[in-house]
Amino acid sequence: MSRSSAHTKPHERSQEAGRPPTKGMVRVPGGTFLMGSNDFYPEERPVHRVSVDGFWMDEHPVTNAEFRRFVKATGYVTVAERPLDPADYPDAELSLLVPGSLVFHKSHGPVDLRDFRNWWAYTPGAN
Repeated sequence: MSRSSAHTKPHERSQEAGRPPTKGMVRVPGGTFLMGSNDFYPEERPVHRVSVDGFWMDEHPVTNAEFRRFVKATGYVTVAERPLDPADYPDAELSLLVPGSLVFHKSHGPVDLRDFRNWWAYTPGAN
């Protein structure tokens, strides 16, 4: 039994490398790669070896209509829609802890690339 098989439930093992869980899915094989960078941002350090198990992925992108049907059928709530736990943000002002997402906005010209706020803005309610 492979390491990945040891961590899956019995009913999931038949899906590992055999037939796809549902029609229209393709198998992405696992592998090992070097993740991170020693040259740029401190949080990317150190470069380290990471192994990823294989997984199944839809062959084609999911449309907004398909996602809408999925949400309606399952009641799924995206991370951007979930309430934020103040314990995760001990120094934040409570009034700012509202569900939302970063939204890209075009800059008016060249900007300092070290500051993501030059082209991304947290937008309450965006998801």
